[in-house]
Amino acid sequence: MEEFLKRLEQAADLCEVQVLIDSILDAARAGKAKGDQKRLFLQHLLFNQALLERLEIPAAVDHLCAAIQPAEWTELFADAVEREFPRLAVDLIDARADLDHRELLRLLPLECPKGRYQALKQLQRIDLRRCLTALGDGRSDAPQMAAADYDHTFGIEAPLRLGISSANASDNHLRSKEQGGKTLNIAIDLQREGEKGAAPPLSVTARRLDEPKLILRSLSMNFKADFEASKRGDAKTMSELFFAYRRSGDEALRLVKQGLVHTGIIGANSQDIIADIAAFTGGGGLELTTSSKVLQGSGLGTSSILSAAILKMLYRLCSHPFASTESEYPSLYDHSLLLEQSLGLNSGWQDARGASGGPSAIKDFYAPPTAGLPTPERTFLTDVNEDQFTARIILFDTGMSRAATRGLNVVLDAYLSRDRERYASLRESLTILGEIVAALCAGDYAALGKLFDRYWQLRCILDPEATNDVLQFLFEDPRIRDLTEGGLITGAGGGGFALLIAKDGRADALRAELNKLRKDAAFAKSSVASYRLNARGILLSE
Repeated sequence: MEEFLKRLEQAADLCEVQVLIDSILDAARAGKAKGDQKRLFLQHLLFNQALLERLEIPAAVDHLCAAIQPAEWTELFADAVEREFPRLAVDLIDARADLDHRELLRLLPLECPKGRYQALKQLQRIDLRRCLTALGDGRSDAPQMAAADYDHTFGIEAPLRLGISSANASDNHLRSKEQGGKTLNIAIDLQREGEKGAAPPLSVTARRLDEPKLILRSLSMNFKADFEASKRGDAKTMSELFFAYRRSGDEALRLVKQGLVHTGIIGANSQDIIADIAAFTGGGGLELTTSSKVLQGSGLGTSSILSAAILKMLYRLCSHPFASTESEYPSLYDHSLLLEQSLGLNSGWQDARGASGGPSAIKDFYAPPTAGLPTPERTFLTDVNEDQFTARIILFDTGMSRAATRGLNVVLDAYLSRDRERYASLRESLTILGEIVAALCAGDYAALGKLFDRYWQLRCILDPEATNDVLQFLFEDPRIRDLTEGGLITGAGGGGFALLIAKDGRADALRAELNKLRKDAAFAKSSVASYRLNARGILLSE
């Protein structure tokens, strides 16, 4: 099989390709073709250079379709096509290949819509990156730390984003471009157990070191990680260890590592990262520490806001204007989105923007449809009585982490497929956001509770896995329901934090009832979260 594939890639005429197609199909029928080999077959068939130059790929696909029945093709190649189709579609467009895209569609097995969706997601990611990089990359060719900053220790504190509504992921790049996006969110500080008051849950600190070395630390609730490199180690080995995040999870440090690359402090393909750090710091080193007081999967925009905080810190070290309060919006938040996308994190434009500062912690965003990068219009809801808000809206940490990416993919599939039932829920999600804003500004918490309930119902129609029996207990058990006007799970659902609106005068009773849930094994890690609104945003101290 390997020999057939090598010959197919190098084949110089149509007759040779047709013979190789027959041989590869025979090998697949005999069970001699592995999954990765089948995927290479698709790649080499569609992108054979000789056939592309002569516009003969359609003839090769004609031969393939004549040589195998649709049912057999589905049986033997469905998995390979589903996995490889997104890459083929992206390569076709990205390389501007002289090939009709319909030839690619002919390879899709019967009843295989998932491949189309995955391809569209890949194309969306490419489009987003191009739109963002068109703004300017936010870096200089050789950034340098100012000598006046050598003895300073810099600190950043950042709030989290409490999402009331994103019109069910309308801040997704593709949906925003085509139909516009609407979100309503609030920046908050949290008070964890044992703390005397609410404080920003995210922090970043940085300082220059006299010795040329790089020290990175991540201090979070659910994991801690360290990375240290210096001239005492082999330069190539140190660099390979630094870039290991590109080959594996490395979730604890990948944001700060990619941030160093994104700002140009470390070269994208550096073979000596310590030389890069020394050049940036005037012969010294750099220590960066990030900290988070919440678990990953909280639904509070943790990674997106941490990305923005890391970039704000690095831009400050570079003396870049994006670090200043006056110039950070929207560029800092656009680049934090690009930073996440470069790591394969599927975030929306509202996630980091929810932490931005201004006249009020509560922000209503609307992004008009556009052919380019969505440009959300930000309205601060200064009419909302914030004391009343914190008195009536109880924040409950379910103690369950959730996988946001899976939920976002489900919503995007509903949008792309125009699924009859689920797509109607998406449309209603857009209209209901305006009603939520009106009820909040009017202080009508009874109406707001009903709207929360409906929004959560729409979320569960879109993605039934957003909820489960344990989460539904919060909305259906009479002991809790009798104390609330309504509620929802923030973010993508599946866990994270719940927002419950206490009936007038019943907030303390609701907190007491929720605290009792910790006796139940399903809620053993849960807690009522004390919080305050944060209008200051991501703050830098020197």
